[in-house]
Amino acid sequence: KADPGERRALVGERTGNAAAFGAEPELLELADVMVESSIGYLALPVGIAAGFLVDGAVIDVPLATEEPSVVAAAGYGAALIRRGGGFATTAGNPVTTGQIFVIPPESSPDAAEWAAAAAERLAAATELLTAEAAPHLERMSARGGGWRGVNVSTLRDTAAVRLEFDIDTRDAMGANLVNTVAEQLRPTVERLTGGEVLMAILTNAAPARVCTAQCVIPAPLLARAGRSGNEIARRIALASAVAHEDEGRAVTHNKGIMNGVSALAAATGNDTRAVEAGAHWYAARSGRYRPLSAFSLEGDSLVGRIELPLALGTVGGAAGIHPATRAALRLLGDPDSALLGRIAAAVGLAQNFSALYALTSEGIQRGHMGLHANRVAYAAGARGAELAAVAQRLRDRGEYSTDAAREELARMRASAGAPGADGGEPDRNGEVR
Repeated sequence: KADPGERRALVGERTGNAAAFGAEPELLELADVMVESSIGYLALPVGIAAGFLVDGAVIDVPLATEEPSVVAAAGYGAALIRRGGGFATTAGNPVTTGQIFVIPPESSPDAAEWAAAAAERLAAATELLTAEAAPHLERMSARGGGWRGVNVSTLRDTAAVRLEFDIDTRDAMGANLVNTVAEQLRPTVERLTGGEVLMAILTNAAPARVCTAQCVIPAPLLARAGRSGNEIARRIALASAVAHEDEGRAVTHNKGIMNGVSALAAATGNDTRAVEAGAHWYAARSGRYRPLSAFSLEGDSLVGRIELPLALGTVGGAAGIHPATRAALRLLGDPDSALLGRIAAAVGLAQNFSALYALTSEGIQRGHMGLHANRVAYAAGARGAELAAVAQRLRDRGEYSTDAAREELARMRASAGAPGADGGEPDRNGEVR
């Protein structure tokens, strides 16, 4: 119940560093608007993966992520794919689906019989349900979206009736609108069925919002680590096939895709958890968990394809009020939701290609740990010009521990006669003690 200032003071007493959760007044106020019991905000690094050629247009993509190598890998993959003609993409319809689950009354002698009759009554009441939803969809309908129909089915094990309705939410992700409509339909659904609504909420499955991207890379461009381009292309295609056969590998394969997709979703103020849940549902829709992408060697070219649902919005939510997400959308050229989904699919494919390219040639750790060296040097206390120098020493050693970084920092300072040359250990704030 404390006000934001009081909460931050309490956090400061417990941590000794309330400023770690931000200090900019405008963003502190915004944080209090966006979440409950706010104590500040966490600054997530944003990098630019430049030069994505998507359907003939060059786009620089902002990615918000804490993981080293995500931005570099996306940009590297985009550069190679651009040389092969870039990405060809498609986007599905911006439809979000609501679900209302109705359970039989406790007095029902035969739950299955009740469910069949209730489902029949709901299916016959499409016009009534459409009219009930209409007042809440006037503005969305005026923008070309709105109600798109109803589907009714029964669930065998629970005898629940499932009413699904689709709403075209245009450039919004649409969760709040769909949830509002679902709640408003509850009384009508209960009156029509004689049952009780158990839940009324959207599904993050987003089957209508499937986006695709494809790229074609001439194999000779892939020569690396003493292997010919055709050999590397063959290995990438084989690694893709392994992921389709082995579910454990498929999980990590898809995680690499989501490194890029989730980073773009975060940068643009979208719901990363909803996007990830929908992607993993899609990966498992056949009954087995499978990769969201596939690579194949076709002639002298490596061809990559990706397909996944992307419920992304460019209006409303955080995208409408957070200055950083608004700026990220401007960097992207103010896309509509369909274009943002197509860009995200291209980013996911580029990220996946870069990971497979590294894995099947020189290994993933060389590039990843080379970038990781910077943060290890920072954790050891290196600042300013010391950062790059210590990081390079770690790369030269091939060792990326904080202890190694502290040793190199101490040696460097000793040779320069810097404070702390007696071997004092830098603390986590970078000060020597």
